[in-house]
Amino acid sequence: MDPQQYANNYQDFNSDRSGPPEIRPEEISFEDLIGTGSFGKVYKGRCRQKAVAVKLLHKQNYDAATLTAFRKEVHLMSKIYHPNICLFMGACTIPGKCVIVTELVPKGNLETLLHDQKIQLPLYLRMRMARDAALGINWLHESNPVFVHRDIKSSNLLVDENMRVKICDFGLSALKQKHKMLKDQSSAKGTPLYMAPEVMMFKEFNESSDVYSFGIVLWEILTRKEPFSHHRELEKFREAVCVKHERPPIPADCLDSLRRLIEKCWDKDPIHRPSFKDIIAQLDQVIIDAAMNDAKGREFWKKSFLTEQEVPWEAFIDALCNWSKSPTRTQCDKNSIDYLNIKCLKAILAEQPKSEGTGVDTIVNIEKFGKILEFFGPVPEPTPGHSIMDTIREVLSHKWFHGDLDTADAASRLNGQPVGSFLIRFSSTNIGNFTISQVVADNSIKHQRVSRQASKFVYQNVVYDSLIDIVLKNGGGLNGDIKLDQNLGVPNYKFMYLFCNVSGTSQQYG
Repeated sequence: MDPQQYANNYQDFNSDRSGPPEIRPEEISFEDLIGTGSFGKVYKGRCRQKAVAVKLLHKQNYDAATLTAFRKEVHLMSKIYHPNICLFMGACTIPGKCVIVTELVPKGNLETLLHDQKIQLPLYLRMRMARDAALGINWLHESNPVFVHRDIKSSNLLVDENMRVKICDFGLSALKQKHKMLKDQSSAKGTPLYMAPEVMMFKEFNESSDVYSFGIVLWEILTRKEPFSHHRELEKFREAVCVKHERPPIPADCLDSLRRLIEKCWDKDPIHRPSFKDIIAQLDQVIIDAAMNDAKGREFWKKSFLTEQEVPWEAFIDALCNWSKSPTRTQCDKNSIDYLNIKCLKAILAEQPKSEGTGVDTIVNIEKFGKILEFFGPVPEPTPGHSIMDTIREVLSHKWFHGDLDTADAASRLNGQPVGSFLIRFSSTNIGNFTISQVVADNSIKHQRVSRQASKFVYQNVVYDSLIDIVLKNGGGLNGDIKLDQNLGVPNYKFMYLFCNVSGTSQQYG
């Protein structure tokens, strides 16, 4: 390209640009290679004293087509601002030195995280990440004109330090008017494993092609496996997907709500695929299903906080009391059992918000609520005078219950105590189970599991009705182990203070 033509293009580019200003080459330094996009490699770098991601095009000879594609990506990115879309910070458009500068998203891409089995990624967290991606894509699709990303895949979903997801790489994106169709003329654009059948067959397509791609990504997020890994030949793969309508197998234990959503997203008929607005609404349901197994717990959260993953404590307890037909904070006497129930639930469930400036002292997180229900559920049918809070209060009223305590802390609390001293805590490895930690004959500390079978408790192969039942019946004593003596329960003062000066309670520390 001759200098005058470049100068004209540069002037045109900047005359209608609404994004950040041009970045000079000397302002950018390159460090480690962190990824590869549609048109270039991505490096960790620095620009104006800020750690950034720098995308350098594969080709720097800049024929007209390459420069046009580069300018198009920069132009698109400069107009997109959303928390779930990687922030565009600027670009250098000098031929031979063209780069795009974006925010640095520290945990890399979702594909790498998913396929590293050493990384703990609970289903609840993965579904939250899927929702983040859906929010970003929905922003593109709801724009006017419509942005069609065209390369939705797990490697184009970046993960930040808070495990939130941001969409990146707009090198293949296209703009279209609402209700209009697009069509590739020479070659299908995108990544074949995630490409919609209509795109692979050179048919007209629209934003529903992104929905298909998201369906494959959703399967990958669920299974943590590579989609279509058995395929090696492109033509056979195209026939399998486009003609035989092959899709990756959904595991039998998949949540029903998630299975339905995946199948809708990758439907062979684009008309039958949901919009991202609908996908987000369905993921709200899936997230709740993933966060808790308890049927009544799910029913309560969906009715009260469908689109929220954490809520202020006051809003939560008022909603729970109304749903369970129990007196609310303002309806019950502060010396009553009902008020004590509320205090006990708050002590074991509420936590401080992780972010400052939220304006609330304590919050309830849906994931922790789901875990508490695993320990104390099932949630009973809402009836006056009978709620999950009664069960929690009854357990917390005993001095030997210590709640959320790991093995090392349990040993520390028992150290130096007489033989037979014990405490009961949540299992640190199996949600829903408990652990009895006890000082045994040689003054060592033994940790034994209490497992759950429906609403029963199994300790040393004996079935009990409750944790309290195990202690009252002096559980244990098998294989020479010391039986439980409630008088030797090690007190937990975190919960004991709740029961001071409360009238009308028959619960005694035992």
